Amino acid sequence: MDNRIDLEELLDVAITLGYRLLMCGAEISRVEEAIQRLLRAYGTTGDVFAIPNCLIVTLCPDGTAPITRMRRIGPHGTDIDGVERFYSLARRLCAEKPKPEEAHAMLRETKRTSATYSFPMRFAAYFIAASAFAFFFGANISGGVLAGIAGVLTGLWLRALDRLQVNPFFQTITASFFIGIYSQALTHFGLILYADATAIGALMLLVPGMKITDSMRDVIYGDTLSGVNKLMQVFLTTAALLLGTGTALLLSRALWHTASVGISLDVPYPWWIQVTAAAFSCLGFCLLYNIRTFGMFICMAGGALGWGVYLAVGRFGATGLLCNFLAAAAISLYAEIMARIRKFPSFSYLVIALLPLVPGAGVYYTVEYLLQEDASMSLRQGTQTAAIAGLLAVGIMMVSSVFRMIGVAKQQMREKHANRRRA
Repeated sequence: MDNRIDLEELLDVAITLGYRLLMCGAEISRVEEAIQRLLRAYGTTGDVFAIPNCLIVTLCPDGTAPITRMRRIGPHGTDIDGVERFYSLARRLCAEKPKPEEAHAMLRETKRTSATYSFPMRFAAYFIAASAFAFFFGANISGGVLAGIAGVLTGLWLRALDRLQVNPFFQTITASFFIGIYSQALTHFGLILYADATAIGALMLLVPGMKITDSMRDVIYGDTLSGVNKLMQVFLTTAALLLGTGTALLLSRALWHTASVGISLDVPYPWWIQVTAAAFSCLGFCLLYNIRTFGMFICMAGGALGWGVYLAVGRFGATGLLCNFLAAAAISLYAEIMARIRKFPSFSYLVIALLPLVPGAGVYYTVEYLLQEDASMSLRQGTQTAAIAGLLAVGIMMVSSVFRMIGVAKQQMREKHANRRRA
């Protein structure tokens, strides 16, 4: 009986740890792995099943009935500092194996001491991310600054809707509509030449770029249910972006008899400006995703590295798809190395550094061609966007799989040595 009470307390610790990781936006595979390691460290076995909105943990003690806990995961964002803190705590629990009540206290203390950026800092992040992405897509100085202002206004609007508990679908529709009509008005009154770079810079705050890649990566890894769940969120968000942006362009035509969308994604800046813009776009999202201290510089360097590889490979005549694949592989390798140096999940560096490669502009140009009644180009743009996302996922998976195999091989060698010593 006492053993069952201990197991129930251990199960509470495990599901609380997993809940905290998921609420911080951790990867599904990372959450399941952390809980499994915790259970093994305490000398028991169990099953873990996680999807973005639910976590189920079952202990299977010998000779007794299984014990199961389930916890629903509510709406949440991405808190990289929280992921790092709770993952570090998971490693500490596995090493020290404190009593369950002490583990609960450590979980509460980790939650209590977690810090987030102030609202003024977050609004500065909206400005930095939107303006840097606008430069990244070819905007001039005025276009970049105006994109940053659109980013701040979008952040204020999203915060107001959050307080009113408005669903994310409506938030995305209204925010993308504002960005679309804002950029069209700037073009109509001659403040910017083309609307596309300014609009895309601000729209990158709304584009579910990482969810596109995450969903495909989950499917490739075999976490099909989680991948489909995320993919449905991507479809809904993309539909909201299409609806909001498309309505803004149609209204622009009705008001001003034009809808300026730009001409291409050819960026007129030299490589070093593009790489710098990629790094600063990562800085904005570091603040939005609550990355702190030295981790910000690692993510900025990763974003610059990825785009530098993209440009370098392109110079040798590689196609855009191959450039994206090799750049994603380079970022994944960099993230895995940094993760092992700092003892944090590679997710902490991968999620930010990959953003300059995310095909966020594809949504805007899909709408553009659709409104121009060019269905073939619209379909081509949408297909290319999906292909890029898939190749990014494959590039990440290939590198991470190699590191996983190395890790498993090392673990098996340690177990063999331990068994030989016992014999």
